[in-house]
Amino acid sequence: MAAADAQACTPGCAKMQSAESSATQAPMLENRSNASAVVMDHADLAELVKRLLSFQAPNYDYSVHPELTAQDCLIVCHMAIKYLSSSTSVCVQTDSPINIVGDLHGQFHDLLRFFDQLGQPPQAKFLFLGDYVNKGKFSLEVIVLLLSLMLMYPDSVVLLRGSSECASKCSHYGFKDELIGRFGANSGTSVLVGFLRCFQWLPLAAIVGGKLLCCHGGVSPSFELEPFASGQPETNADLLNNKIERPFELQQFGLACDLLCSDPMKSPARDNFEVSVPEGERLKLNWVTRGRSCSYHFSKEALCSSLRSVNAALLVRGREIANEGFALRHDRLCITLCSAPGYHGTRGNKGAALQIEDREVNLDRPGSFFVLTPRSELLSEKNRSFLYWHSTA
Repeated sequence: MAAADAQACTPGCAKMQSAESSATQAPMLENRSNASAVVMDHADLAELVKRLLSFQAPNYDYSVHPELTAQDCLIVCHMAIKYLSSSTSVCVQTDSPINIVGDLHGQFHDLLRFFDQLGQPPQAKFLFLGDYVNKGKFSLEVIVLLLSLMLMYPDSVVLLRGSSECASKCSHYGFKDELIGRFGANSGTSVLVGFLRCFQWLPLAAIVGGKLLCCHGGVSPSFELEPFASGQPETNADLLNNKIERPFELQQFGLACDLLCSDPMKSPARDNFEVSVPEGERLKLNWVTRGRSCSYHFSKEALCSSLRSVNAALLVRGREIANEGFALRHDRLCITLCSAPGYHGTRGNKGAALQIEDREVNLDRPGSFFVLTPRSELLSEKNRSFLYWHSTA
């Protein structure tokens, strides 16, 4: 998963086709959907949410999609942009109890399983860490449902941006193909532009209970530089809102890229992360570039320094596959969540969400993991052919 994400940030992938590049033109979606956006009131949105939440594939036929129109999608995008641009910030402050969900990658039926087991908004509160689209064939249902729930219950549903929510990834890993296959070339491209424009407004990070830093990727060496280095930890989270201006498209480097794409070092004992210098000394590296790909691998020391800069104690992130649905790294200071069991129809991994049930986050026991196993019918050879988009990853 992380390797595929890295490809999206290379200079070659930064060249957009006409449909994707038009997503940076703000008036396009707004002019196109203004006339229709007024027709969906709260009752219409509630009906759309009910239709998606209650969907059951007949006879486990997961090639059958819930009914959605291009008009539905464009209206939801318009409403989401209006809300996100006026009511949210780059770094969101929220409280527990809360359920934190990692990468979903279009696995709509697994999202419904999480709601069935953990509760539905507004009775249960959720924070989603991004990567809603691509790979799975039901990306449209996942993102429409989550955006609609965010609009209906903004105090109970927080959506962060993932590295898949960008033009280059949507072009190469299935979302564009899904939309064109569902709505045709013209309408599908219009809907794609709408979602890409919406993705550009999604927040990049959240602070839960004043103690957990949550984002899709990880921390950034920018946290060790000004203005963060000399700032007060309690105000540095607000500095993110001044350093990153929305709407924006993902770049190959910088603070926003790191929040979406950085990863913890996996094997410090093996790699030692030291290099020789001319004097023969050994220099420990806390930030290691990822070769030709974007962003960094960060050490435990880099993580601790970054967490102090925003007055947080733990990092909760997505972005990578975890065989058990979750992984703990850097002395349990970094929690990785993967919420797509049986990822891409070819893996046997579990999917997990982090449940924080106390009103005050207890750092000794911050929460528990709710784990889903892959549905056996999803991994069968009979069904695999139409469950997931083909890709080169």
